[in-house]
Amino acid sequence: MAEKLGPGDAFPSMTLQIVGGGSVNLPDYMDGRYNILLFYRGHWWPYCRRQLVAFEKYKAELAEKDVKLLAASVDTGDKAKEVSDEVSYDIAEGFTREQAEQMGAWYGDARHPEMVQPSEFLMKGDGTIMMSSYSSGPLGRINPEDVIKLINFLETLN
Repeated sequence: MAEKLGPGDAFPSMTLQIVGGGSVNLPDYMDGRYNILLFYRGHWWPYCRRQLVAFEKYKAELAEKDVKLLAASVDTGDKAKEVSDEVSYDIAEGFTREQAEQMGAWYGDARHPEMVQPSEFLMKGDGTIMMSSYSSGPLGRINPEDVIKLINFLETLN
């Protein structure tokens, strides 16, 4: 497995399948001034669902900052659609072990042997990672309020 990604690293190239059809190529698809990638365990984990819905609630504020958002998990079909129906941004389905290993985020346990470790990335428009977070449990997830505060701070530096 690759090392975990951190600030200054380039996000690895990969193709993700979008719920409802089509595919996107990362990091090229992430063409906002700022970009957030949220990799979550699955439809069954309430902490992931809360995080995704929280980002939906802040979509106007994120759009003002030219933030593009994408989330992905190993879920497929109806399970992935269940999550996608709760948000307006793209949800990718069928995230693979090989893809997760490219970013140092494959995880499994006795109950759920096939899942991605919750991991989040804030990236520049060129695919360079500005911030990364990997969580081994329900705590330590990024939230939209903190992302907006961070972007506001970063913009004072320019």
